[in-house]
Amino acid sequence: MIHLTLILPHGPIPFPVPPGAEVVTRPQPIMVTADGPITLPHWACRMTAITIYLSQIITAEAKADQALAEAKAHALSRLTTHITSARAALITVLPGQDMIYQAKEAEARAWIVDRAPNPADYPLLSAEVGITAPDAHQLTQLWLNMAALWRQTAATLEAQRLSVAAAIAAAETPEDVEVAGSVL
Repeated sequence: MIHLTLILPHGPIPFPVPPGAEVVTRPQPIMVTADGPITLPHWACRMTAITIYLSQIITAEAKADQALAEAKAHALSRLTTHITSARAALITVLPGQDMIYQAKEAEARAWIVDRAPNPADYPLLSAEVGITAPDAHQLTQLWLNMAALWRQTAATLEAQRLSVAAAIAAAETPEDVEVAGSVL
């Protein structure tokens, strides 16, 4: 419930005060419960109407909710930018490159367990031997080590992303949001 004290313009009241002018000098409370015209007392005992739109009132609570929502959106945007930058620093950003890395890891895992690997069955491995590593065994070890390192780093970044996002979501004030996002 909102309580407002308004000073309403009623114009000069002549002296002596005419009968009925008390509706202006000592008005009764007006209860507004819906949008629409509100009749206001006037000293000359004629009524003046104004229109009230309760639905357009911005309460302190609504302002606080809006400020919190904006703070959360900004903090989540900063979080996304931070994680994106951290990931981009560790990966090759080319269309489809993540699929290539996954295929390389799959070939490396298959090569390691193959008792008599035929290089023709491993096209990515065959294409890279002699460039990144001198032989297939060293290349498979390199690919598997890189995949393991990526998983460890990705897990750390994902844990950070999820925990900070959860802290932002749980924040109840813009100050709490700032604290939640300050770990970036």
